[in-house]
Amino acid sequence: MMPGMEDAKRFSDRIFTLPNALSLLRLFMVPVVVALLLARADALAAALFVLAAATDFFDGRIARRMGPTRLGRILDPVADRLMLSSVAVVLAVRDLLPAWAVAILVGRDLLALVGSLVVGSKIRVNRVGKAATAVLMVAVAFVVISPGKVGEIMFYAGFALSVAAGLMYVKNLRQVLSGGEPR
Repeated sequence: MMPGMEDAKRFSDRIFTLPNALSLLRLFMVPVVVALLLARADALAAALFVLAAATDFFDGRIARRMGPTRLGRILDPVADRLMLSSVAVVLAVRDLLPAWAVAILVGRDLLALVGSLVVGSKIRVNRVGKAATAVLMVAVAFVVISPGKVGEIMFYAGFALSVAAGLMYVKNLRQVLSGGEPR
């Protein structure tokens, strides 16, 4: 079998699917949530952010049932990373999150997206990365709704998971680039 043929069989070329629509909705919500946060309409921004996080959960579950698509494998992580990074940057600008930690998260997200473009689907999302995204989504919602210790503690927990996941991705990327298979 030719290289890449296994991926071709695993992923559909379908575009108009419910999971892809949910990812697109999340992507279109990014500038709205950012604008609301900048305008300090925090309650509405938090509600839309929570809705976006819910669409992330549901599009993943539905995609596993329906079968993933090539577009979905790109759209879902881009929407997640863009939403989380954009909101975190705004919260850092508002001094609700530490700028140094947000810079590391945004850098990790950019490296993950570039890495996925370089090696395609050879590196899979790991459970630590999924947990990091979930914890960070909840933490950011807490920080927006009620800034304080709970959101801050959750943010640092999500940050630590995100760094750990990033290190795992780098290890797998190095293995792929050196001709090996990721674990």
